Amino acid sequence: MSTFPEAAGPHAGAVRRCLDRIAACPDMAGVALLARRDKDAMAEALLRDALAALTGAQGPLAGRVLCVKACFDVRGWVTHAGSRVLADAPPAREDGGAVAALRAAGAVLLAQTNMTEFAYGALGLNPWYGTPLTPLDPGARRVAGGSSSGGAVAVAGAMADLALVSDTSGSARIPAAFCGVAGFKPSQGRYDGRGMMRLAPSFDVPGVIAPDAQGCLLADLALAPHEAADRAAHGGVRGRRYVVPRHVEALLDAAVGEAFEQWLRRLREAGAQVRRAALPSVRLAGEIARDGGMIAAEAYALHAGRLAAGAAGYDPRVGPRILLGAQASAHRYAAARLRLRELRAQFDRELDDAEAVLTPTVPMLPPRLADLDDDAAYLRENARAFSLTEFANRLDLPSISLPGAGGARLPAGLLVTGRRLRDRALLHGALAVQAALGDAVS
Repeated sequence: MSTFPEAAGPHAGAVRRCLDRIAACPDMAGVALLARRDKDAMAEALLRDALAALTGAQGPLAGRVLCVKACFDVRGWVTHAGSRVLADAPPAREDGGAVAALRAAGAVLLAQTNMTEFAYGALGLNPWYGTPLTPLDPGARRVAGGSSSGGAVAVAGAMADLALVSDTSGSARIPAAFCGVAGFKPSQGRYDGRGMMRLAPSFDVPGVIAPDAQGCLLADLALAPHEAADRAAHGGVRGRRYVVPRHVEALLDAAVGEAFEQWLRRLREAGAQVRRAALPSVRLAGEIARDGGMIAAEAYALHAGRLAAGAAGYDPRVGPRILLGAQASAHRYAAARLRLRELRAQFDRELDDAEAVLTPTVPMLPPRLADLDDDAAYLRENARAFSLTEFANRLDLPSISLPGAGGARLPAGLLVTGRRLRDRALLHGALAVQAALGDAVS
């Protein structure tokens, strides 16, 4: 149990609850959380409660406890991005933009979370700080997913209410699905990216992980305050139109395919219209970016100096892949950028009257850690993990993973991907989907 005294205020009570949970799960917390500020967080929470009692003013995230992925600047902490290469770097002098916005909205910062080195991986492995595992199947030792593994485990384990993460190919949504929580990736430019260490600037965005769609919406209210809040906008799913890409079914493992069909059936029963269509833009987006070497090229541009000074210090499954960016063809990179721009307009036409695309978040259940010892197996499963999420990054679309459930909570998610710059509409729609599915996704 926590050594802190009982506190009735919402902020202090939330911090105490999370600290008690951390104390009850030391092994899980020890891998998921890399730096903590227990005493400072409690002091901050007590101060916020006192001010709220005096003024009555509280932000949209009052009573929420925040953790932050190690690729974001937090004043006083080293932004090492899960790498020993930066372990001795000087601490950040100020909070990054999104960190500051969440704290200004009332969230109390508690911890820095683990991640795949430099966010270059979809399974959450980290040889330096340990690999977080999903709490949904502890006996099987399945990975939590990446690159935002620590944040997903922290939220799923009730050690935090909200995680600020990054998403380049699915890093907010993949671990959310594997850990049974919600993960949201916004459109480019919606959230303040200052103080976020980048992997591939064409596709990186700050994202959030929360227990459910409501938590993601509350974070969006804090991170995008320029857009008016409309808490009654979501309604239900009756009359809403969705489209499922035809090519997706062949990619799914049996357990995920069965769950997906159950979710679609529940939506139809609630009055939603769901159709299948080819959607070439969804199928081609990831392939085009890979053929252009876009992520490797952009990552190499950011890491060339560090790699030249000491490539051996990198994770052996990260450094060599970044080095491949040195071989990227300039004309193929430029052609891929142009083709993706065209596909964004094509996606809007293909969506037609539908408001969102529905797929599973990940085509398989989280792999067992022991099954990833072989490099070939790791690379194969890593590519599969982001095969359904990456199109949202390549086409700059808002996308949210809703947690899969059932009798024993399934480590899978339902992915709802909407139209570019219609982020708030997507989040309200996700609330409607979550309500329609009830205990199938909750």
